[in-house]
Amino acid sequence: MLFRHWLKALHRNSLMTRRHARRHQAGTGNLSTHRAVGTVAELLEDRTLLSAIPTAPDLITPHDTGLSNSDNITNQTTPAFIGGATAGDSVELFADGVSVGSTTANSSGIYLVSSSVLADGTYDITAKADDGSGQSAASPALSVTIDSTAPAIPSLPDLDPASDSGSSSTDNITNDTTPTLNGTSDAGAVISVTSSVDGAIGTATADGAGDWSITSNVLAEGAHNLTAIATDAAGNTSAASAALAITVDTTAPTAPSVPDLDTASDSGSSDTDDITNDATPTLNGTAEAGAAVTLTSDVDGAVGSATADGSGNWSITSSVLTEGAHNLTAATADAAGNTSAASAALAITVDTANPAAPGVADLDAASDTGSSSTDDITNDTTPTLNGTAEAGATVTLTSD
Repeated sequence: MLFRHWLKALHRNSLMTRRHARRHQAGTGNLSTHRAVGTVAELLEDRTLLSAIPTAPDLITPHDTGLSNSDNITNQTTPAFIGGATAGDSVELFADGVSVGSTTANSSGIYLVSSSVLADGTYDITAKADDGSGQSAASPALSVTIDSTAPAIPSLPDLDPASDSGSSSTDNITNDTTPTLNGTSDAGAVISVTSSVDGAIGTATADGAGDWSITSNVLAEGAHNLTAIATDAAGNTSAASAALAITVDTTAPTAPSVPDLDTASDSGSSDTDDITNDATPTLNGTAEAGAAVTLTSDVDGAVGSATADGSGNWSITSSVLTEGAHNLTAATADAAGNTSAASAALAITVDTANPAAPGVADLDAASDTGSSSTDDITNDTTPTLNGTAEAGATVTLTSD
C-alpha cells in the first residue's frame, strides 16, 4: 500500500509537471524533468509517509489459559491481543497472514483487539497499523496455540500395593492416611485426585509415558470414592475417571478373649485343669469378626494363626509346644493391618513324659490276716494295698 501511495504521488507530480511544461514551452523541459525526479526522491526519502509498525501482539493474561499464563497456549477460540501503536492508528490483526480483527489504538498508544474464531492449531499472529497514509509492514509475529479439546479421561486410580496394608494388598483397605495412588493419562497432563469425603487431595503431572503417582493429603477415617481428572496445558479439563472405593481404617481392633484349651486337648484326669500331654493342643476364643488371630507362647513365640468367623469365633491348633509351662496369649490384626493389644494369658502345662513306674504294691498289714502280717495271705477279699509313685499321679491297681 505504501508503494501504491508513492506511485499515486508520482503520478500527480507528473501531471503537474506536464501542465507546467505546456505553459512554459519546451525551453523549460529539462528543468521540469529535474523537478519531477527530485520530488519522487523526496517522497522516497520522507519516511514520515510510512505508518509506524506496531509492536508484536501479546496474548492478554486472562486468555493465556492453562498451566502457564505466559506460554501462549490457550483454549480461547477468540483470543484477545494487546500491543502498542501510534495513538489513533487503525490496527489490523492477522493470523498466518489472514485478517482476523481490527481496532484503533487509544490515546495512550495501546491497541486491544479480539480475533474472530480460530480453529485449533498454531498461528503466527501479527499486526499492521495505518495512520491514513498507508498500512505499515507487519509487526514481529507471536506464535499462539489454540487448543479447545479436552484431554482423555484418566484411568481409574489404583491404590499402590505398598499403601494397601493388612492381610491383602489388593482389597483397597488401608491404615495409611496418606496413601499413594497411581494411574495413567495423557502425557504431560496435570492430574488432580479428589475424595468424595475430603475434596481435592493431591496433584501430579503425568510423565512422557502418561504415568502418574500421587501421595495424598491426610484422609479422614472411613470409606472414600477417589476420582481423577486431567487438565492439559491449555487449561482444558477432562471428565472425572471412574471411582476407586477405598477404606481408611486406623483404629486397632479390640483385644481378643483369653484363649481356652479345647476340652479334647485338656487330657488327663480333668478337662479343665489346662494340663495336657498334647504337644499341639487346640485353643479356642473370640475376636472381632474377620480379624486375623495370632496365638503366642511366652516360651515358643508365635504358635499359630486363624481368622475369626462372622460371629468372631476362632480355633487354632498350635505348632509343637515345648514341654513345660506356657503362658498363651492371642492378638488380632484387622483387614487394614491394625493390631490389637494382647489378650490375657492362659497358663497351660504340656507334659508328655510318662511317669516313673510306682513302687511294688504292699499288702496293708491290716489286710494281711492270719498268723503272719507279712506273708501276704489274707481272707480279706477287698484288701488294702500301699505303695509309692510320682507325686500327684493317678495309680491304677491291676490284678492278673
